[in-house]
Amino acid sequence: MKKERKIENAKLGVLVLASLIFLVFSLYLIGKNQNIFGSSIKVIAEMKDVNGLLPGNNVRFKGMDIGTVSGIDMKNDSIIHVELLIHKSMQPYIKKNSKTTINTDGLMGNKILHINQMEADAPLLEPGDILYSLPQIDTDEMLQTLNSTGNYLESTLRNLSVITERLNQSKALWDLLSEPELVNDLNTAIRKFRDAGSNAVEITESGRNMITSFEKGDGLVNQLFTDSSMSSNFEETLIQLQNTSKEAEEMMKSVNLLLHNIQEGKGTAGLILQDSLFRQQVDQTLQNLESSTYKLNENMEAMKSNFLFRGYYKKQEKARKKEEKNEN
Repeated sequence: MKKERKIENAKLGVLVLASLIFLVFSLYLIGKNQNIFGSSIKVIAEMKDVNGLLPGNNVRFKGMDIGTVSGIDMKNDSIIHVELLIHKSMQPYIKKNSKTTINTDGLMGNKILHINQMEADAPLLEPGDILYSLPQIDTDEMLQTLNSTGNYLESTLRNLSVITERLNQSKALWDLLSEPELVNDLNTAIRKFRDAGSNAVEITESGRNMITSFEKGDGLVNQLFTDSSMSSNFEETLIQLQNTSKEAEEMMKSVNLLLHNIQEGKGTAGLILQDSLFRQQVDQTLQNLESSTYKLNENMEAMKSNFLFRGYYKKQEKARKKEEKNEN
């Protein structure tokens, strides 16, 4: 009887000991998962909406669980502070400018807080720092958007079904598409369009080569666009041409004014061209001068025959012949 009681007590002791070991092991696992026993730092994540996040949810960084949510505190009507316990071993890898987002573990799993590293340089995270959240899409809003998109897609598919049915019932369309001439015309049009594209590519390449030759060449075009002194000279030439154009314009105005005065009979030229009486007097004067010149020539010929001037003219003739002989 005593022996059986000892066996029962031993079984009870083993059961109690196993239960205690299981309890301690469970508490250890829970404490390890909740970051109770390990060394950790406390930081704050500031956000406007926790989206169902609860104390005890995991904190992830680059896909790894690095801590847990230890508490949630409502600061005011628009700001919520979420306390995070993060493994101290991860502190050298997280920067102060990191941003937080709330995601779901799987499709319908628990909420998790994700720390996103930013590209800009910043000091490392320290205890008590505040991490700010990124703008995120609410799940309900996303589902509403998907619902509206699905309705729109359903309407579009319905319209496509109606259009397809009408096309199937249209005999004229199928007769037109079955015409071999139409197919040949379409092939020709596509071929010409392809050739036009090839020509456009060749023209573009030629233009690029021309620009390259202009940049590398030593001709007038390259100097005009790259040589500052050449550009200055060209600019001065343009200014001189502009001034010359202005002077030519002024000269044309003067010529027009002169012609206008001549047409109105102003000045000597205008008087000659416009006054007929004055023109007759000028003609008479010219005729008199011509007649006087003719008579003077006759008198000179007569003087050559006169014995008083004959010796003088002979001397002049001999001197002239002597000069011609010396020149020859």
